[in-house]
Amino acid sequence: MKKLLAILMLGFFVVGCSAHTGTVTSRDLTTLGGCAVGGIAGSKIGSGSGKTTAIIVGTALGCAAGDGIGKKYENNQ
Repeated sequence: MKKLLAILMLGFFVVGCSAHTGTVTSRDLTTLGGCAVGGIAGSKIGSGSGKTTAIIVGTALGCAAGDGIGKKYENNQ
């Protein structure tokens, strides 16, 4: 159930990006990828009641890193 919810949330984020700009850009995709990787890393690191916190922090850090990579990629084109 949690995996399904996570997949749905990712879908909503992608839809939100395309609704804002009309298209999904490479920056949107790198941000999404960073969020996913950060969330997965957080789920592997955390345990017990701290697992949820680790997932949230990992996702937030991954999103920030992915967005930063996407910005650099767009500026170099």
